[in-house]
Amino acid sequence: MVFLFIVSVVAIVAGAELFTNAVEWAGFLLELGTGATGSLLAALGTSLPETIVPIVAIAAARPHSTAIATGAVLGSSFMLLGLGAAITGVAVMLRRSQPALSVPKSQSRLDLGVFLGAFSGSLVIMPFDHVIHVIWGFCLIVLYAVYVGVTLKKSTSTGGMPEPLHVTFHRGEKPHWSLVTLQLLLSVACLVAGSDIFVAQIGIVAGRLHVDPLVLALVVIPLATEFPETLNSVLWVRSGSDGLAFGNVAGSAAFQSCILGFVAVVFTPWHLPDAAVVSAVLTVVTAGYLLFGLWNGHGRGRYLVMAALPWVVFVVFEMVAAVSVPAR
Repeated sequence: MVFLFIVSVVAIVAGAELFTNAVEWAGFLLELGTGATGSLLAALGTSLPETIVPIVAIAAARPHSTAIATGAVLGSSFMLLGLGAAITGVAVMLRRSQPALSVPKSQSRLDLGVFLGAFSGSLVIMPFDHVIHVIWGFCLIVLYAVYVGVTLKKSTSTGGMPEPLHVTFHRGEKPHWSLVTLQLLLSVACLVAGSDIFVAQIGIVAGRLHVDPLVLALVVIPLATEFPETLNSVLWVRSGSDGLAFGNVAGSAAFQSCILGFVAVVFTPWHLPDAAVVSAVLTVVTAGYLLFGLWNGHGRGRYLVMAALPWVVFVVFEMVAAVSVPAR
């Protein structure tokens, strides 16, 4: 189990490094700004693992599949905005040249605004009939399409050439699209495979602790599926690409609230137990906190670190409650 865990972490780390580098080149070749590159390209790629988990769970129709799918949808955004933002904040604090995150204010308002609207709306329609759920689900698809259009419209090319593409063995010339695509596919394969092994190993531990399936999905699965986004943001903060770093986190949250929200409200009963409702409310609070703090596009690292507080409190409470219940 330890060996597989190490293998999964190495695969995720390697995939994240390949992915960040390839995404930067994709954005450069498409003449996109860092905001669009992070919020759209990076978010789409690194959201693959948490998108696959609920879809596979629903399609498999196994026991607790609905709880796993619902928990994965809610837990991904909760951890990403909480712990993901906090780890990004730590990376900012360790960066001596600029101890504050600096992103276009329109980017932070758009990404977090779309997330809050989509995620909150999904909570509001929960008591209604399934027909309303389906209608809202398709509204989420339309909302994300509009979000993509607005993001692309606001995007302007920065013109700065990224670090050499890794698969070219650090040659200096502009790489061909085929090489960028190859590295993207390789990185996504590493991320998906590493996350799948990571989830399996953590699942074994959670099973031995007799953790409830919903709690497992809310807490354990996002630890693996959100690892790529978080690691990518740290790498981009290190290189001074704040727009990419924040867009990766907030753009992924917007993607999850719309696309994963569609999956949840349309293909599950979408009736949440108390623990899930609490996590959802805390997620909205966390997103609101980040939106307020980054309203003008600037945020100190220590401010971002505080975003993890609701997630940490929730996880500690649920884990203590879970392990304190004797196994049957």
